[in-house]
Formats: sequence, C-alpha cells, structure tokens
Amino acid sequence: MAKTAKRAPKRAGTSDERVHQNLYKAIIDHRIAPGTPLQEDALAQAFGISRTVIRKALQRLAHERLVELVPNKGAFVAKPSAEEARHVFEARRALERVLVERAIELGSDRDIATLVDTARQEKKAAETGDKEERLKLSGTFHTQLARIGGNPVLTGFLTELVSRSSLIIALYESPGAVPCSHGEHLEIATAIRQRNRARAVQYMNHHLQHIEAQLDLSNALVNVDFDRLFSKAPPRRGASAAK
Repeated sequence: MAKTAKRAPKRAGTSDERVHQNLYKAIIDHRIAPGTPLQEDALAQAFGISRTVIRKALQRLAHERLVELVPNKGAFVAKPSAEEARHVFEARRALERVLVERAIELGSDRDIATLVDTARQEKKAAETGDKEERLKLSGTFHTQLARIGGNPVLTGFLTELVSRSSLIIALYESPGAVPCSHGEHLEIATAIRQRNRARAVQYMNHHLQHIEAQLDLSNALVNVDFDRLFSKAPPRRGASAAK
C-alpha cells in the first residue's frame, strides 16, 4: 500500500482568527521585523492549516495596515516611511487629545480606576525588567483610554494608530534611545481621575512628543535634485568643454 503524504498536525482551535491574533502579536511585539516576507506555505506549515486560511488572516492584517500585499510578490510586514511615521504621530496627538477630554467628561470612576491600575501595573513591569509585559500594558493603556470615551469608531482609529506606531518604533528607534518614562501614563491617568482637563491633555501631548523624539527619521530616502547638486561641480582636469 502506498504511503500517504505526512500532513502537519492540526492544532485545536485553529482558524483565521487564531492566525491573525498570533501574527498580530508577533508583529506588535517586534518578534517579526518590518519588511519581513510572510510566505503562505511556511505559515500554513507552522499553523498546520491551509493557505486559504492564512491568506484570509493576511488580508485582515493588510486592512489594519500591518501587512503589505504586493502583487506577484506576496505579503510582507509593513515598513512605514519616515513621512508616514510623522503623520501617524500627528494623528495620534490630535485624536488622543479628544480621547482624554471624552474620558474626563464621560468616564465612570470605575473605568478610570482601571486605567490607573493599568498604569501602575506597567510601572511595576518596568521596575522588574519585564519588557514584554511593559510593552503589552503600554498599548493596553491607550486602548482602554479610547474605550472609556464610549465611541467605538474613535477606538478603532486609535487601535490602528497604536499598532502602526509599534512598527514605526521597531523601524526608526534611535540607537541608545531612552524609552518614555513608565510614569508618564500614570501622570495622565491621575490627571484624568482628578478631572483636570488641561493637565491631562498637556501630559498626553508631552508623552507622544517624547516617543516621537526617540525616533531617527532623518535618514529616510529623499528625492535628490542632481542638476542642483552637481551644477557647480568643477570639470575634470583635461576634459574639453561641450560644444
């Protein structure tokens, strides 16, 4: 009797949702670098499922701007440009100002207490050197803040921007950059709990500017005007003038 081809074992609960969650977390946690190719065959083997399910998850990640689908080439972890990075943080400053104001106006004491607790847990993770937990709680803080305002559309916008910010940090963070103080989130949460609009907005703006300041966006490729660059270059010795 002919031997049948050996198949990768199926894992319990495998679906495009599970694939999406695993890839999403790996990208956000910087375990898969920007620009990395995401081969459908390799992923199908790793998850023990069909390429069709993998493709569905990749399409969802592309919709969330974490993956780029290139015709005839495949899927790649998105690699934001320096200009896009600036636009993302500009958008976050505008959006999170609104979210802070909505949290102060509409947030219950219980919701805000949860936000404060998340900031304290993040501080503890930083103090114990648990980088993975600190990064997770940092993202959780911002999405919790969005949900407190009670607008699911704004929450969706912020979730996407936070994810894209993680890619940008992985790509452009300066060597030796000093991470933002884990106390900044606690300052924001405390000001929100005190219903101090001006101070909360000020702290949030400072926090986002601090993150952006740790990025090196100066080395991005730019268009070069060669005519202008070489117009005054001296002619080579012995070269005759063009007639």
